[in-house]
Amino acid sequence: MKKKKKTKNQTIKDLHLDKETSHGGWPTGHAGSWINKKPVNLQIADYLKSMGLIERPSHARLSEEKLRLIIRKVIIESYNYC
Repeated sequence: MKKKKKTKNQTIKDLHLDKETSHGGWPTGHAGSWINKKPVNLQIADYLKSMGLIERPSHARLSEEKLRLIIRKVIIESYNYC
């Protein structure tokens, strides 16, 4: 039986929240905050998930080229309108 590999969200990887951090807690203590024992990087990732800031829906992404075309079109239309 093959084990399924867990794939982490690309946004979490881009923000380096998939790596342990050295902040939080005392130098020889736990890696979490004073309120929560969970490592700080996981606390931040969970917070961003709960706010809906981790998801990257394909319909909400604009490529740089598409953005330039939209801006160019608006500028041309504004000149033609005057």
